[in-house]
Amino acid sequence: MSETTHRVTINGLQANAGRAVRERIRADGVGDIARPLYHTSVQWTEGYQTLTKVKSGAVLHGDEPCAYGGAGLGATPQELLLAGIGNCLAATYIGGLSASGVKVNSLVLDVSGRVDFRAAFGVTSGNPGFESIQVQVSIDTEESPERVDALLAKLLPTAPIPDTIMRPVPLTVEVQHTGGATHG
Repeated sequence: MSETTHRVTINGLQANAGRAVRERIRADGVGDIARPLYHTSVQWTEGYQTLTKVKSGAVLHGDEPCAYGGAGLGATPQELLLAGIGNCLAATYIGGLSASGVKVNSLVLDVSGRVDFRAAFGVTSGNPGFESIQVQVSIDTEESPERVDALLAKLLPTAPIPDTIMRPVPLTVEVQHTGGATHG
């Protein structure tokens, strides 16, 4: 008699997949699953345009809007940061809700924020980054809003990208000169 394996999925994820990952992390707390190293390579092409290559092979096109001297042919750095927040929250929420047995019919995260370009362009002193970032979550499930809200509140602190921007994280920039110019 042959044995058939039936994989249960919810929201497109295999049931208990998150638990299996958690067990792998517990088994090897310093390995690549517990502490993965992420890497992107951003190459300037011309003007403000860049090409970003990520591990999966995807290529992201970056640029600045025409109003700031760019050609408007790609996502701005600000949009990429907001997209990172939204994508991370979507994955965190879907993973946690799925693990809790909550079927999600739709999930949309609108992420926005205002940047102080007065400081970025040296017109005034201050912080040139986002003044604040807002996330509007629109979710459709069969669960009660109270249960979903409680689960989402519990999941938010576990989202790596929002956590990264909500606390000071060291940033190291190392410059390597690869051209032939030598000035003393």
